[in-house]
Amino acid sequence: MNMEWLNSFAAAAKLKSFSKASKAINLSQPALSKHIRNLENDLGVQLFYRTSGGIELTEAGERFYTRIMPVISDLTAIRQELRQYCRNNPIAIGSLPSLATYFLPSKIKELQALNRPYTLMIQNTSRELIQSLQEGRLDVAFVNTFYTDESLWSCELFTESYCAVFPLDNRFRSKKTVELAELCKEPLIVHQAPCDTREHIISQMELLGYKPNIVSEVVFGDFIYGYVMAGMGIAIVPDLVAKNIRHLQLFTLPISNFRRSISIATKSSKLGMQFSMFLSPVDEYITKEGRAI
Repeated sequence: MNMEWLNSFAAAAKLKSFSKASKAINLSQPALSKHIRNLENDLGVQLFYRTSGGIELTEAGERFYTRIMPVISDLTAIRQELRQYCRNNPIAIGSLPSLATYFLPSKIKELQALNRPYTLMIQNTSRELIQSLQEGRLDVAFVNTFYTDESLWSCELFTESYCAVFPLDNRFRSKKTVELAELCKEPLIVHQAPCDTREHIISQMELLGYKPNIVSEVVFGDFIYGYVMAGMGIAIVPDLVAKNIRHLQLFTLPISNFRRSISIATKSSKLGMQFSMFLSPVDEYITKEGRAI
């Protein structure tokens, strides 16, 4: 038994005609008739019989009509209340710091088309964001694709290279790109743990057989670039971030074999679809069409 069956039954009982009922609720007559048959099969009774003037409720149909109409009315009111609650209740959005700073601001205006208020929670790792999603503290999160799992609806938004950040007098100045293996012995400045980028750098360098030469750990923010400008070492950041630090006395090089993929993740496929509609792949940062996984 479902609401479509009940609405078809209520319309047919009120109008005493399947054809009039189908027009009233904008449904084809065969579809309405199928709803009635499904309802009769589910209840194990005949609800209507045909007359020369149309249809009439059987005795069982009369009894069911009397009992079910208040229920339909209550369910309709509950649905309207919940829709209003959803419109008024803020969407809790979670994001990695780099995405909250350089990706989401340009998208917020588009997301306002959802007609819902929102809150933004920034967490340092995708693991934390996924945990917050699963615990119900977030409705949707922007995370590294690697950390999504089958329990969540997710859609890949874009992939991007990591970039190495150097002081202007660094020996790599003449290069167009750099490989991660070339950086493994360089003095490295990283953000303090926990941090997705830090974890990714360490794991990839270890796969190449190197222990990263970490010389400084700094808190999140732009402090890391001051250390690089002072000649204390190099940093590795996502391209999204590198595009926004060119005004500093630094230069950046894309790392040819070191990338990250960003996805939107949520427990609600409906909410995920709504968000992905407004996060169009036609974007300066998005390099491949999003796909549901």
